[in-house]
Amino acid sequence: MHPDNPTNTAPLCTIPCNLCGGTDIDILATRDRNRQPLQTVICRACGLVWTDPRPPAEATRKFYAEQYRQQYKATLQPKLKHVYRDMLRAIQRFKRIESLLQPGMHLLDIGAGGGFFPYVVKQKGFAVTGLEPNAGYAGYGREEFQLDIKTGFIQEVDYDQDSFDLITLNHVLEHLEDPWLALTRIRGWLKPGGYLNVEVPNIEATYHAPGNKFHRAHLYNFNPGNLQRLGERAGFLVTDVQIVAGTRHINMMMQRPTVAASSASGHSYAIPGNNDRIRKICANHTTWAHYLSWQPYVRFLRKMLTYLREQLAVRRFKRGREVADYLLQHLKG
Repeated sequence: MHPDNPTNTAPLCTIPCNLCGGTDIDILATRDRNRQPLQTVICRACGLVWTDPRPPAEATRKFYAEQYRQQYKATLQPKLKHVYRDMLRAIQRFKRIESLLQPGMHLLDIGAGGGFFPYVVKQKGFAVTGLEPNAGYAGYGREEFQLDIKTGFIQEVDYDQDSFDLITLNHVLEHLEDPWLALTRIRGWLKPGGYLNVEVPNIEATYHAPGNKFHRAHLYNFNPGNLQRLGERAGFLVTDVQIVAGTRHINMMMQRPTVAASSASGHSYAIPGNNDRIRKICANHTTWAHYLSWQPYVRFLRKMLTYLREQLAVRRFKRGREVADYLLQHLKG
């Protein structure tokens, strides 16, 4: 008997699995990280995890367009400390893709935020376009960094086919109501042989306390196995998988084949054992186990040091671009 399903009855699946199409599910949790009702389920066939039921797509997109940045950043536009923090991350992201870049390439950053990663790309000499659903952050990127950032959703915009050499999707896929469809659209926007770099949280990570694992902003949760299989279902070749130190996020490089793959009709996307693997990891990551480990205390100290460094670093600056240019100048290589 599962603690989140005390009657041991089969849970109702209202949203078929986005990877394998299955409707045979288990319940992983019934509360979000704020202890509010939120049912999170796992596919027994492939181990994909998602929120079910959930609000209509229109309500979800309205949340991201108008409330998400305000709720998670407490601001309608980036503050200087956010610029400092996100520029450091953007520089690290650039290092991940740098070896793939050639002169004349055109990049697209989906979920561009305030434009920090596109600005790094632009300053490194490459053409770059951004897409961001939040009007305040997209406007900030256009005005502060003079970037080409469109305000909108991946589900609604339509770029020309074969437009980009490399597309980045950093902590975006988990927010989408149909990740497979999004990946399929992205594949069409890439030139044959072009790359997609995806990073998402890892359902197997024990970085956060167990009660903080699920929240309504993340509609899906992946592990390396089912993320790779989802990319393959969308027509990509997975060329590299890295697990980010500390957070254990999944960073995956996918490539659009130069020759169209044959139809995968009738192919099974089940992953035997993946459901059991994920459920076992989640079950073993108890509150006691978490707080008896070193992770939460090291994380707390690192966060405090990071916040202190940010406050000290930005005192000399008035504008976000000044912060960005300073970091690019002093973090070369």
